[in-house]
Amino acid sequence: MNQDTLLYTLPQWFVFAGIIASVYGWVEKKKVFRMLGPVLFILLAVYAAYAISKGYFSSNEFLTPNEIISEEMEEEVFEEMPFQARLLPAYLTFIASGILGIPAFFLEWREKKGKNLMVILTALAGLMGFFIIVGALRSL
Repeated sequence: MNQDTLLYTLPQWFVFAGIIASVYGWVEKKKVFRMLGPVLFILLAVYAAYAISKGYFSSNEFLTPNEIISEEMEEEVFEEMPFQARLLPAYLTFIASGILGIPAFFLEWREKKGKNLMVILTALAGLMGFFIIVGALRSL
């Protein structure tokens, strides 16, 4: 499996696993699964931060150093954005979903008010990232 494939498949699995765990926990009234959903989104955020920090979306892979320095880029560069660059907004959204997952986890753990809202917001942020990936895949 090459790096591009891993960049769009692994987050999709995390998003669906997190949503399924949360829904299963609500339906079956199992606290462990309700808490597992936000944990999976937190882990997805850690992966997204790792991928960004490792330079998987770095512009120096797509442009030559001379183009970057002289800022003389051809129109083709702007018209045809690399696939990895199209995935960057999704990864930023996954980090946001992980940040939302932290209070969702603690509210669920303590069984406080607002836990359901936080889990829903976490899942919606993850789904937003998922649909950004789907849009990037359709544009290929």
